[in-house]
Amino acid sequence: MKAKALVIGNAKYGIKPLDNAVNDAEDIAEVLLRLGFDTTKIIDSTAVEQDKQITDFATNLDDYDIGLFYFAGHGFQKKNENFLGAIDTDFQDEDHAKYTSFPINMLLSYFDKAKNNTNIIILDACREILDKKSWSRSVQNEGLAPIFAPKGTLIAYATSPGQTASDGTGNRNGLYTNALLQHITVENIPIEEMFKRVRNSVYAFSKGNQISWEHTSLTGTFYFNSGQLTHSKDIEYSSEAINDNLYSENTNTLTDSIIKDLKQYNWYVQNPAIDKIHLIDPLSIDKNKLFILGRNILQSACGSSASAIEFMENLQNSIEKFNVENKNHVLNGMIYETFFNSYGSFRQDRLKDCYLEEIYSLLENNDYSESSKFLSQVLLPYKDLVFYIPSLNTNGISIDLQFSKNQENKKLELKNMKYEGNEILVKKDDMWGGTPEKTVYRSIEFQNLHKMISREIGVPENKLTLNSNMKIVADRIIDYPEYHSIMK
Repeated sequence: MKAKALVIGNAKYGIKPLDNAVNDAEDIAEVLLRLGFDTTKIIDSTAVEQDKQITDFATNLDDYDIGLFYFAGHGFQKKNENFLGAIDTDFQDEDHAKYTSFPINMLLSYFDKAKNNTNIIILDACREILDKKSWSRSVQNEGLAPIFAPKGTLIAYATSPGQTASDGTGNRNGLYTNALLQHITVENIPIEEMFKRVRNSVYAFSKGNQISWEHTSLTGTFYFNSGQLTHSKDIEYSSEAINDNLYSENTNTLTDSIIKDLKQYNWYVQNPAIDKIHLIDPLSIDKNKLFILGRNILQSACGSSASAIEFMENLQNSIEKFNVENKNHVLNGMIYETFFNSYGSFRQDRLKDCYLEEIYSLLENNDYSESSKFLSQVLLPYKDLVFYIPSLNTNGISIDLQFSKNQENKKLELKNMKYEGNEILVKKDDMWGGTPEKTVYRSIEFQNLHKMISREIGVPENKLTLNSNMKIVADRIIDYPEYHSIMK
């Protein structure tokens, strides 16, 4: 896939500067670069510059498969035609504003003539401009009008047509772009499904006050991340270490030989490899190889290699020799493998949690403080999806459970699970063969519920507090709803 993107973030408006538009543009541009887009980023553009950049971008797409245009800033409509404001747009009245802004219809016209297969427009541009008293009633506070996309085009709005969007709630990003950043890197989901997830997050984050919207005439299937994502440039490890599937073994060294054997998914090969790890001198091995080694030790243990299981069950003794100057690259590899797959994509729906508690227990030791910082670093970009980040949740988290008694069998059924007032127990809608309409329950001891929730949401058991609306003894059997996920 050959893809080109133009990202514009305008914030320094004379009438009403925006807090987050520049951050939005910078973060989207960074992610698109990691996704392989040839990306141009423009910050605080004038009307002349904006016109030139958009025209140059949209008229030079013939050599690309994908074209993507992203805009964060003020947008408005006049008689159902949409315009993107530059920082020097004259907002004194609607006519002045129209002729000093960029018409989206012109961009659509360029896209219609381009020979590439797919074009995407993302508009976080429905932010309220001001009390436009000099504007006609038909324009005031109406956001953007609906746009109908030419063939091969998808248009995404931060909010539904005719509504205005939030510039943010004190975070780095606006509400819509914040949600977009959480989902755009998830691997192997079609673009339509990705924007559906964004819409659900926007609705939840805004407490139902904002709903994003898309119009599409795409004819093919497009994935933002089909495995090509590279991780943040701030991570100290190489792209080969982050994208473990790209690792090329050099069997001339002991460490490479061990990694090669651990990747065989054969216990009879993996077990002897684990038994050789004590021979490695951590001072003589590149940190990237130690990081990959850690990833594959965890992978082998989760795959039931007996020697790897013993290694993980005695983690502190097993890994102590690799702690050099308060850094442990093997442990960092295990941490990363827990939360990210072999392509470097966040395991949003299913963590590799088989030894999560052992890892968290080790991180409470001050000798591994740098690894705790590493965990926080890699999870911070996903703070709206994960429940626990050591640097943010030092006192742990609290979840409220609501049970009701079934009048027929007298069992206690879990009906709601809330975190910070929001429902987090979500019914799955993509089960093989469909999800049963009637809730199906499975029985579990109440004392085991804590461990189960801890593992599913990636929170250490000693950092998770469960509050119940009923007093329940530890060995009481409760009914837990099947076909549900816990999602923030």
